[in-house]
Amino acid sequence: MTITKTEHLYIEKDPAKYEGKAVIKNTRIPVASIVNHYRSGMSIEEILEGYPSLTPAQLFDVLSYYFDNKDEIDKELD
Repeated sequence: MTITKTEHLYIEKDPAKYEGKAVIKNTRIPVASIVNHYRSGMSIEEILEGYPSLTPAQLFDVLSYYFDNKDEIDKELD
C-alpha cells in the first residue's frame, strides 16, 4: 500500500507575493488573519460571516494548514 502525501488545496505561498506568507489561493487573505480570528474565540460561522467570499472548505483548509505549520503562523502573529 502506497501512501500519497497531499498538499493544502486552498493555500499558496509565493515568495514574489505577500512577502512569501501563506494566503488563501486566489485571494489576498493571509492564513494568519483567519487564524487570529479563530484564536480570539470567533466561531467558524462568525469567521465565514466576516469573509463571505470564503467557502467552508477554504476555511477548514486554513485551520488544517495552521495546525500543520503552527510555528510558522505563530511567528507571524507574535
